[in-house]
Amino acid sequence: MLVFVLVAVLQRFGIQTTSIIAVLGAASLAVGLALQGTLSNMAAGVMLLIFRPFRIGDEVEVAGKAGTVKALTLFTTELASAANVQILIPNGQVWGSAILNKSAYPAGDSTVSVALEVATSVDVDALRAKALTFLEQDSRVLATPAPSVVLGKLGYDRVELNISAATKPADAAGVKEALLELLRPLLYVSPAEKPALVSP
Repeated sequence: MLVFVLVAVLQRFGIQTTSIIAVLGAASLAVGLALQGTLSNMAAGVMLLIFRPFRIGDEVEVAGKAGTVKALTLFTTELASAANVQILIPNGQVWGSAILNKSAYPAGDSTVSVALEVATSVDVDALRAKALTFLEQDSRVLATPAPSVVLGKLGYDRVELNISAATKPADAAGVKEALLELLRPLLYVSPAEKPALVSP
């Protein structure tokens, strides 16, 4: 507004302002072009802050980069890669690309499932109690659904024992291994006893 007033005053005093207007127009265009990317990033930052397609701590893939979201400002999104390298992405690129948020939905639980064929000479009740106590006390085993140790098929000299427990996917293998190590001494009644069969 001040510029227009100044031009009007100069014209009133008979000073030619055509060249001044041309220079000001060119300067405005140059500034506008220079700020185009910045304004675009700021507008994208506002949209990201409003719609929240991801939050701090989420694992994401965006604009060809993958990592954990560390910060979101008006102009950039900061990620930390798996190697703990800082990645700064202009928000214009983030908003204009597909966003893969690996943390948007909770990971599904895994089920540790073990089927044992145990000789009838083995103390099945002790085996069941030992397995159930372990599963109920191990912090890696989820409380819901509750772990179970139930009898399955009954044979002439064998019984089937089905053990089931819910864990997080990363804990499933460790819980199963620890359970089998715990039960192994109870699966034999003598060196000649045929070992129990463990299903995959």
